[in-house]
Amino acid sequence: MKSVIAVVVLLLAVAAGSDVTGAWTGSFKVAGGDHAIPQVISFKQDGNKLAGSAGPDAGEQYPIENGKVDGDRVTFELTSGEWRFSYRLKQSGDHLTGDLELKSVNDSRTAKVELKKSK
Repeated sequence: MKSVIAVVVLLLAVAAGSDVTGAWTGSFKVAGGDHAIPQVISFKQDGNKLAGSAGPDAGEQYPIENGKVDGDRVTFELTSGEWRFSYRLKQSGDHLTGDLELKSVNDSRTAKVELKKSK
């Protein structure tokens, strides 16, 4: 009976995903773009709520808004000047990959994101 309970607890932990708290680095590449844009992100997860900051480097950071973690799905937004960034990522171990939608008053773009946990 104890082994059945241990298996159920393990399966629930895997299904819930792991905590994404910490530093993540990587980049995004806009569709049709010729280079990747660096990303430095610091997450603080509390249950399914996600806070922190993100930007192109450690010196230029913007607060994370509407951050959520749902299993292996991580979503958040941030605003930089006239641009609104909306991230939709999937966690696989120490990697986050997915899509980014960038919107301004006059423009809209999509990008692919790849991040790796660094701490």
